[in-house]
Amino acid sequence: MVDFSEKNFFEGKDFESSPFRALMPEFYPPEYQEYIRQETALLKEKVVGAKRILEAGIGIGRLVPELAPLVGEFVGVDKARRMLEESKKVAASFQNVKIEEMNLEELSKFFSEKYFDFSLCVWNTLGNVASEVTVLQELGKITEKSVFITTYLKGTLEHRKNWYKTVGVEISDEDETNEIFYSKSGLKSKSFSPEDMQQLAQEAGMDVVDSKILNEVMLWTELRSLK
Repeated sequence: MVDFSEKNFFEGKDFESSPFRALMPEFYPPEYQEYIRQETALLKEKVVGAKRILEAGIGIGRLVPELAPLVGEFVGVDKARRMLEESKKVAASFQNVKIEEMNLEELSKFFSEKYFDFSLCVWNTLGNVASEVTVLQELGKITEKSVFITTYLKGTLEHRKNWYKTVGVEISDEDETNEIFYSKSGLKSKSFSPEDMQQLAQEAGMDVVDSKILNEVMLWTELRSLK
């Protein structure tokens, strides 16, 4: 098993000084490039005109140029220093974007109740946290309207293996029964079914407003807090 205390995918351990191929759609296999296109179009449609939105797990800031021009304020948070460095470079071109270092399981310590119109946690960020339920609960507390989640879809093992190979992520451990993969750098790649997300929503005190499969490889879920 990988020693996660010493290695961290999101700090660039797979890539060192080279580009973050696993976070850059131009390097993806065609089916994942199309997923990104569909996800971006959905998010634009959903958040346009919002006063404030949050991206939980902003990564290298891929969505900043797409969404910042459509909203009043865009806040992005992450706990990986390397991701924050990259996303801040992108955010420098937008006066309405703020990037903060933050643990996704403690969001309500930093933002007031229902502070954001919408929150997003995409590209399988939810599959890399310690507690999916805790993160959903935190997002529910600080979000007035919908929380948008995208995760790997269960039943797409071969697609995912091809994606890892294409972008240069070396898998060290596999749990094929539960469809979880681990890279040498500490990436946990977990997948979810619509039923899984329904169960997580119930445990987090949320309701599934919408659920759809994006290009047969990713699962889109729209949630709202019941409180």
